[in-house]
Amino acid sequence: FSFVSFYLLHTILAIACVVTRCVYGLVKSKSYHSHIATFFFFYLSQVGRIADRGAEFVSAKEWMRICFELLELIKAHKKAIRRAAVSTFGYIAKAIGPQDVLHTLLNNLKVQDRQMRVCTTVAVAIVAETCGPFTVLPALMNEYRVPELNIQNGVLKALSFMFEYIGEMGVDYIYAVVPLLEDALMDRDQVHRQTGCATVKHLSLGVAGLGCEDALVHLLNYVWPNIFEASPHVIQATCDAIEGLMVGLGPNVILQYVLQGLYHPARKVREIYWKIFNTLYIYAADALVAGYPMLEDEGENTYARTTLELFI
Repeated sequence: FSFVSFYLLHTILAIACVVTRCVYGLVKSKSYHSHIATFFFFYLSQVGRIADRGAEFVSAKEWMRICFELLELIKAHKKAIRRAAVSTFGYIAKAIGPQDVLHTLLNNLKVQDRQMRVCTTVAVAIVAETCGPFTVLPALMNEYRVPELNIQNGVLKALSFMFEYIGEMGVDYIYAVVPLLEDALMDRDQVHRQTGCATVKHLSLGVAGLGCEDALVHLLNYVWPNIFEASPHVIQATCDAIEGLMVGLGPNVILQYVLQGLYHPARKVREIYWKIFNTLYIYAADALVAGYPMLEDEGENTYARTTLELFI
């Protein structure tokens, strides 16, 4: 950066701060035009570029201020603005380090406004993706110890987003979070179990084929009892987790759980077991053949699968 560029940088930042405040006002009023939104998006992108390439020219306090203006923009109606805010947040966290940002973000989990808490969890996941999960995970797990519903749900939501973003990097952290997920999946609160199932889904999809089957089977044992829940949201989250574990463990492991309840005397039990079996059949009908039980031939009816037995 030259001397002129240095002053230009501060000018752009000053304008960007004003713009972020204007965007926040307009986001709340829902009355902005698409051309104005494009203009705001351009300025957010500029702030992101400055944070990426010239962060040292601006004080950390200024970056922190911009961070919390951006937090409001994660809930903008325009997807372009949301994405620009998300990427800019990542650049700023990378520039000034995760600790300061994380401290204030975790305090944000205590507020009553649900949308604000969800935006905060997204921001925490962005920090984890940009600065490395090891910078965020200890603070998140420590925060889960606070016996308050909103905070614990926020931590679980942040873990869910984090494992969704980091993908196969989750293999290094799966054994660290298993005790926390155990606690969440057997909590009396439905939202705990629902968010825990969402975390298990993203975790199992990320570590598929990386040798973590023991931890995944352990988590499956905690996920499985939730299939009998009455709440449609919890059932959907549980089915999603089982589908994720289907990828992580293979369909035949899930089949062994399903076979126990297909012919249960109670209709309610049979319904959910057949629902899971149908999902298995749709996604992995060919892989299930090896897991079907072996039946003896009965007279003219031949049940032996000679080709498969020969292959094995």
